[in-house]
Amino acid sequence: MTHTFGNPPPFEDPAFAGAFGIPSAPPQDPPMINYRGHTLQQSFDLRKRMAISHEKPMLGMFLTAFFHTTVARVAGQAGYDFVCIDWEHTPYNPETIIEMIKTIQYAGEGQTATIVRVPSLDHQYAAWCLDAGASGIVFPHISTVEQAKAAVKACRFPPHGHRSFPPSAFQLGFNDGAPNGGGAFENWARAAVILQIEDVEGAENAEEIAAVEQIDGLMVGPGDLALSLGLGFADIGTNPRWIELVTKITVAAKKHNLALLVPGMSAAQMGPQLAMGATMVCAANDGAILTRGLRNELVEGRKIVETWQNERQNGKPNGAHA
Repeated sequence: MTHTFGNPPPFEDPAFAGAFGIPSAPPQDPPMINYRGHTLQQSFDLRKRMAISHEKPMLGMFLTAFFHTTVARVAGQAGYDFVCIDWEHTPYNPETIIEMIKTIQYAGEGQTATIVRVPSLDHQYAAWCLDAGASGIVFPHISTVEQAKAAVKACRFPPHGHRSFPPSAFQLGFNDGAPNGGGAFENWARAAVILQIEDVEGAENAEEIAAVEQIDGLMVGPGDLALSLGLGFADIGTNPRWIELVTKITVAAKKHNLALLVPGMSAAQMGPQLAMGATMVCAANDGAILTRGLRNELVEGRKIVETWQNERQNGKPNGAHA
């Protein structure tokens, strides 16, 4: 059964958006609200959405630098299909991660799912995120079938895994409603398992890893894959061996109808990523947005100051134009 949550009004005030040059969010295709849980505390049915991402790619962003609920709130309301929180490379405590997950869920009003890249295969990281309502877990550095199976077991309840039932994640009989009447277990079964392959061994084993039951997607780690080959970042996308290994990952994902997530720093990277087989792409990264934005505005500001100085030296009134 699919519950329709209607057509919510836009978040923005058009007048202020226009004044500050902020475009309206383009419509999602399909709307993520079709996959939200009965409450915003619950995960999205990300498994179902990812299953059609080969025909309908998903557009997301990464939070890698600024772990604060204010940033999470803005990201949740920006209009992306998903926001991926990078816990692997940030030394934040579980309470901060949980608040980030919930803020994105609530601020997005059921239009943006939260994915978390956890630090390792240790099961408690995945459990804390899933209990908080995360819709997907990315496990980094998956190189073997055994590691892939361990990732599944950390996220799934028996018989598919060994996740322990969390008695207080939902208030049972209170906010655990599910579309098909399956309660808490149905809700948790909707979250996706994504395995990141980022070294030579993992790429060579991609076909066997992709065949593991109960996984929903693979993720390419382009930078670490290059480093594992003894290459530099300048070789990404051009080195023949790097291309060969990435192709193994993309072919394995397509063969087993798994989504393929590729990280990105800007929308400019998305075209080549889609061409290579990505089905989940990232148009933004919070750190890149801030650094690029700060420098771009500085450059533009300096030009304006220099123009003002030149006009003043040439005898033109300040602010006058020829």
